[in-house]
Amino acid sequence: MYRMENEFITLEMDENGILQELRNRKTGRNLLRPHQLLRLILGDSGCLELDAVPAGRPEVQCEAGRVSLKYSAVECEERGTIPIAVSLSAELCGDEIHWGIALENRSQEQVVREVHYPILSIRDPEPPMAAITSERVSERLENLPAQIRSCFTHYMAPDQKYIRRTALYPGRAASMNCFALDWGDEGLYYGCHDSTFELTGQVFELERQKSVNMYVVRYPFLKVDGNWRECNIVTAPYSGSWTVCAEKYRKWAEGWFTPPQIPDHVAHSPGWQRIILHHQYGEYLFPYEKLEQAYDDAAKAGIDTLFLFGWTAAGMDSGYPVYSADPKLGGVKTLKENIRKVQAKGGKVILYFNGQLIDVESDYYRSGEGARVAIKRADGTEHRESYNFTNGGTFLRAFVNKTFVVACPACRSWLEILKRHVDFAVELGVDSVFFDQLGLLSYPCCDPSHGHPVPYTGIMQGKREMLKELYEYAKSRNPEMGVGIECTTDQTLQYTDFVHIFGFPAGVWNSDWREKGEKPRTLSASYLFKAAFPEAVISNRNIRDDSDVEFPVNQMLLLGSRSDVEIYRCRATIAETPHYQAYLAKANALRERFGRLLYDGTFRAETFHRVSNPEIQTNSFLLGDELAVLLTQSSRELARTEVAAPGFQLERLDSVSGDVTMEDGVVTIPRNGFAVLFYRRG
Repeated sequence: MYRMENEFITLEMDENGILQELRNRKTGRNLLRPHQLLRLILGDSGCLELDAVPAGRPEVQCEAGRVSLKYSAVECEERGTIPIAVSLSAELCGDEIHWGIALENRSQEQVVREVHYPILSIRDPEPPMAAITSERVSERLENLPAQIRSCFTHYMAPDQKYIRRTALYPGRAASMNCFALDWGDEGLYYGCHDSTFELTGQVFELERQKSVNMYVVRYPFLKVDGNWRECNIVTAPYSGSWTVCAEKYRKWAEGWFTPPQIPDHVAHSPGWQRIILHHQYGEYLFPYEKLEQAYDDAAKAGIDTLFLFGWTAAGMDSGYPVYSADPKLGGVKTLKENIRKVQAKGGKVILYFNGQLIDVESDYYRSGEGARVAIKRADGTEHRESYNFTNGGTFLRAFVNKTFVVACPACRSWLEILKRHVDFAVELGVDSVFFDQLGLLSYPCCDPSHGHPVPYTGIMQGKREMLKELYEYAKSRNPEMGVGIECTTDQTLQYTDFVHIFGFPAGVWNSDWREKGEKPRTLSASYLFKAAFPEAVISNRNIRDDSDVEFPVNQMLLLGSRSDVEIYRCRATIAETPHYQAYLAKANALRERFGRLLYDGTFRAETFHRVSNPEIQTNSFLLGDELAVLLTQSSRELARTEVAAPGFQLERLDSVSGDVTMEDGVVTIPRNGFAVLFYRRG
C-alpha cells in the first residue's frame, strides 16, 4: 500500500494503482470505495468507441505527499494490449488533491477520444448525501442513485455497463466547471480548473448496477504519435456547508475573472417584460405604436424594461442575420419614436439579436458566406437546427418551418456582422443589446478551413474571445449600453452585463409537494453559481400565466434574480395575468424598499445566519455592516422559526404582503409568505 496524509486528507493506493481510500481527516469520513482511477475511450477505423484501462501493474513512486503511477500500455477488451503510455499522479496540496495525467500514443491507429479521470467511486451515495451541480444555474440532487437511473437510455447506449448523468461544460447544462457531494456539514469538492475552458464532461455514473462513480471527461482526440497532459483536476474533502465549494472555485477563478462594470440601469433593474412583435409564422402581435402601452402594463408590476423579440420584417427566428425594422409594424421611424416614448416615462428597452443562427433561406447564407462560416460536423455536413413556432395549427409544430446553420466563432467575418447589429442598436438609441445563445455550447466545429483544431473542443473559448471583443465594441459606441446574452456560464460572465438564463430554478424534484404538504425541493436549492459569482445579474424564467405565481416569484426574490415576464410565451403583456401583475408589483415594491442592499449587496446564502425550522427557505445579502435575511415557506398554512444572526442586531421586518409577523423572537410566515429581516452589525 502507498499512503499519503496531512492534517486534512488521507489518500491510499495499492500496488495495482487502485485508489483504496480517500478520508477527510477532520471528520473521519472515508468518502470512496476502491476503484481504478482511469478509463480511456479509444477510436479507430473499426469502432469509434472502445473502452480501455491501464494494463498490468504500474511503476509506483511515492514521496513527499505525491504519488505517481506509470503504465507502458492500456488494455482494451476488443483490441487487446495497445501501446499507449500512461502516467498518473496525485499530490496533496493543503486541503486539496491535485491530479495529473500524461499520455503518449504509440499505437498504430487508435485515437484517444476521451479521458475519464480520476474516477471516484462514492462510498455512501444514498440520501442523506446529495450531489450539487451547476446545471441550469445550480441544482441539488437529493437522491443521486435514483437520478442516475432515470437517465436509462433504453437502446441508445449499453446501460448494462453504464448509466450516466452527464453535464457538459461550458454552456450545455453546466455553468461552472465543478460539482460536489454534500452531507450537510461536510462533503467532497471536484473541480476542473482549466482557464482555457476546453470541453469537459461532468459525470455521475452507475457502473454495472453496482458502484456509483463521479469523474470528469476530457476530450483530447489524441492522434497516433501524439502527447497530451492534464494537470487541472482538483478534489478536496471539505468540512462545513456547501458554500466552501463556491469559495474554492471562486478563489481559482480570480486568476482569470474580473467582474464587469455593469451600468446602473441594468444592475438596479427588477427585470424586463419580454414580448414578440412579429412571429415566425407571420402573426403580428404588437405594432411599434403599442410599445408604450406594453411598458405601462409592465410598470404596474414594478417592471422597468421592455425586451423586444421578433421586431424585424422577417419575424422571430427568421431571416437571421438580417435585422431590419418592419414596415408593417410601423417602420424604423415609428420604432425610434416609440422607444423614445418608453424612455420618456423612465423605461428602458432591450433589443434582441441572435448571436449565432443563420437562416438557410437568407441571402447571406445563399451567397455562400453563410455556408462558409457555418459549423461543420465530423462528416463535413453543416450542423443544422430548427425552431418550430406555431399558432393554432399542428403541421408547423410537427415539421420544420425554419432551418438554421450555426456560425463558428472562429470566423472573424461573423464577429463583424454582430458589430453591425450593435451599430443599429446604437442608431435606434436602445438601452441594451442582447445576443441570444452566446453562452450556449455549440457543436464542436470540424471545418479545418476555419483555422481551429478539429474537432474544435475549445469552441467556447472562441465564443468568449468573440464576446469580449463584441462587448468592448458596444461599450466603445456607448459606455452605458447594457450587453446581455442567453445561458449562464462563468467564462462568458466577465463580458456580460446580464444573463437570460436557460432553465427553471423554481422547478422542483417533488412535483406533488403541495398535495403531500412537503417542503418543495427546488432544483436550485444549492445556489452554487450565485454564491461563487454574486455579481451576476441573472433572470428567472418560465412564469407564463396566472396558474402558479407566488411560489416562483418568491424563488426569484430568494435568489436575487431579475424577472423575465413572458406571458403566453411572449404573446401578451402582464395585463393579461392580473394576479401575477398584482403579486409581482408587491414583490418588487418590497425589493425597492431594500433596493440598495438587495441590488448592491453580496449574496451570502446562510453564511451569517441560521433558522431553526428546516421548512423555511432562506438566503441573505450583505452590504458593509447591513444584512438582509430572506425567509419564505410554501408547505404549511403557518410556519414559525427563530432566526439567529450572531454579531448583528435586528432593526426591522418587512414582507411582500404584510402578513409575516414576529413576536418574542419567533417569525410566523403564512403559506407563500415572503419576508426580509434587516440587520445591522452591532
